Amino acid sequence: MQITTRAYQPEDFAACARIEAGAVRANHYFADVVDYYRSTAGELTVACVDGVPVGMGKLTVLFDGSTWLELLRVHPDFQRKGVGRAIYRRYFEQIKALGCPAARMYTGVSNKASAGLAEQFGLKRRAQFHSMRIPTENLSCHPDTKPLPRIGAEQALAFLPQLNRQTGGFLCINHTFYHLSETTLRGFAAMGWLWGDEDTLLIAGARFQPQKALYLTMADSGENQKEKLSRALHHAAALAALSGAEQLVIHFDPNDSKIHDFYLENGFVDDPVDDIVMEWAEESAHTNR
Repeated sequence: MQITTRAYQPEDFAACARIEAGAVRANHYFADVVDYYRSTAGELTVACVDGVPVGMGKLTVLFDGSTWLELLRVHPDFQRKGVGRAIYRRYFEQIKALGCPAARMYTGVSNKASAGLAEQFGLKRRAQFHSMRIPTENLSCHPDTKPLPRIGAEQALAFLPQLNRQTGGFLCINHTFYHLSETTLRGFAAMGWLWGDEDTLLIAGARFQPQKALYLTMADSGENQKEKLSRALHHAAALAALSGAEQLVIHFDPNDSKIHDFYLENGFVDDPVDDIVMEWAEESAHTNR
């Protein structure tokens, strides 16, 4: 059995769709995002056994030059046969060639196979997140609530200490956990994902499939928290109504009971499994945190 890896080609579409259908029970999104993935920096990789595609994975270069490892899928008939390791080796060939200082991925807290494979390549557990969601149809957008203006990175930087305490250093959009930094906030500003004023910050966006969900992070100046977060949530509801997003999704530190209670009071429901973020970083990247 010969395992090889190469860049995705358009003729691989049907095979990759079958790989995804076999590898995961739900959340089949490859067809929706393949064009997006091919347009972003970093390779969409196909793994083959004796020339036949049986696995795939995507490496994406983020705003800060780090890489996000995603869409790792191996057909069930070829799992635990070295295909996933071959994709990771391809990942790290790219990481070296691109000079990326860090690589990250996420998995569910109970997915020991995924975490174990990442650990073989030096990724270590960095943070855990709880997520909640609410269908847009269950949201209430009060017309008398003062909207939040779109802001630039400079205004958002004032919330950096609060964001670090609240998020453990990561911000989530489409289950992509961006390392929190000035560069990341500037990237978010360029995407139009930042809203706020001197008291409240709302980060709301979607990398892809904007009709599926709008992903949120909210922060406030520390006083009258519920009032400020409620205003941000009402603004997010208005954004969801405008974009046609089916739901709002929020990720936060699972130990933050106040934030959890706030979202429960506003109709959000808990996702059943927490996520963990895993990271490989050059020594210099750790030193410069």
